[in-house]
Amino acid sequence: MWTRRNMLQALAATAPDLVLRLTAAPDTVRIRPGGETAVLRYTGQVLRGRADALRPSASYLGPTLELRRGERVRIEFRNRLADPSIIHWHGMIVPEAADGHPRFAVGPGDGYVYDFTVENPAGTYLYHPHPHGLTGAQVYRGLAGLLIVREAQERAWGLPGPEHELSLVIQDRRLAGDNRLEFKRMMMDDMNGVLGDTVLVNGVAAAAFRVSPRPWRLRLVNASNARIYKLAWSDDRPMRVIGTGNGLLSAAEGIQTRPYVVLAPFERIELLEDFGARRPGSEVALVSREFAGPGMMDGMMGRGGSSGGMMGGMMGGGMGGMMGRGMEGMMRGMMGPGQGEALTVARFDVGTQARTAGEELRLPPAPRSPREGHELHTRLAFRHMRGFLDGRRFEMEAVADDERLPLDEGTVWTFANDGGPMSMAHPMHIHGVRFRVLERSGGDAPADLREGLVDAGFKDTFLIFPGERVRLSVVPTEPGLFMYHCHNLEHEDGGMMRNCRFEARSPAGRT
Repeated sequence: MWTRRNMLQALAATAPDLVLRLTAAPDTVRIRPGGETAVLRYTGQVLRGRADALRPSASYLGPTLELRRGERVRIEFRNRLADPSIIHWHGMIVPEAADGHPRFAVGPGDGYVYDFTVENPAGTYLYHPHPHGLTGAQVYRGLAGLLIVREAQERAWGLPGPEHELSLVIQDRRLAGDNRLEFKRMMMDDMNGVLGDTVLVNGVAAAAFRVSPRPWRLRLVNASNARIYKLAWSDDRPMRVIGTGNGLLSAAEGIQTRPYVVLAPFERIELLEDFGARRPGSEVALVSREFAGPGMMDGMMGRGGSSGGMMGGMMGGGMGGMMGRGMEGMMRGMMGPGQGEALTVARFDVGTQARTAGEELRLPPAPRSPREGHELHTRLAFRHMRGFLDGRRFEMEAVADDERLPLDEGTVWTFANDGGPMSMAHPMHIHGVRFRVLERSGGDAPADLREGLVDAGFKDTFLIFPGERVRLSVVPTEPGLFMYHCHNLEHEDGGMMRNCRFEARSPAGRT
């Protein structure tokens, strides 16, 4: 097993370009007027290299890390929490020892050293804890941060410069009257995932931004435990997507125009938004529009088009119906706004200065398509309040023969969400790779979400709806034991997670 001493001995011979330190510890911050909120928080230091590699946060989120493609990075993690923890670099292609697998979790007072070269293209990524059984609680209480990868060519592609970028890390939280964060309250939180009643952007409630009338690059990040967002502009202007979870779209794909975009937990998307097309001095809001909630609780409570739901059916009409509605009201009060309810995310005030035109956008060329000679199939199921992947649950180092992928070759990996009566949507994440969505088939996405799914470009997380089959093209480039799991954090902590191994094929053709 890799330890801090192993890592330091192995890496002592070469010096990295950048050395950072991240410390996880309890803290208090002011999220909204009233009392301060107790949180868990990453703080950071630049120990060697560029001072601009780390940008502190104004709230509970960790500092934004700005890395450059091709840069060698060493990050020292210090755990000052009361529980074990480890950091996962979500979406980043890093060696096995640097990926943040739960088996590397370190205890209170201990640390871990990461060392990797930035292989990912320019894009929007994340970092967050990944200790088994504790990820949901640690993220909910504040442990997450933004990681941005930059390339020298970005300005040549006609993208707005960093001074005309905004990153919006969107989270929903339950805040009590004294501003205390409330995590799990009831059994349904484990089944549906924790949903909050307050939307926070970059750790701030009622977020508002002042923007000049010109094109801006917006990085939208869903760092919620379980909530799916249907993001749209309040004035119904279309959203112009230029990047998905693992980098910019290609010139062949072009800008993807959508009336709204669907963002599942830990998915990211980049927009090119020209605020100069709006009236000077106007205000526009980024909202999450109402949709038919695909969660189990929504079916029970009658959201999303059902006629009364399970609870209403059980209670019947008359006095029973009144009891059912009363129960629904009580459950909503305990759980907060349900999956798919309308929410305001942030407001933008457009300045009154003269409009500035943007440059012509020139997206990068498409990479070469891989040869795909291997296939895997995984069936998702949710039963008895627990999630399963091919009938299996998480074991720390277990990996089955059908969870092995060949290195540097294309694998078509098909996920089928049809295993059991408790149908739910699941955001699936694969560590250590970037992939393309080849096809969706079977049970369709809800009609009021279908137009907002952006399957173009490279991704590391995708949303699969009940009854659907989604085919991916996956090409591992780093050998070792990695993970795949549902990124509804309560499902992940509950064991809806497995290992996968990326390895060279043997001479006989088997991995």
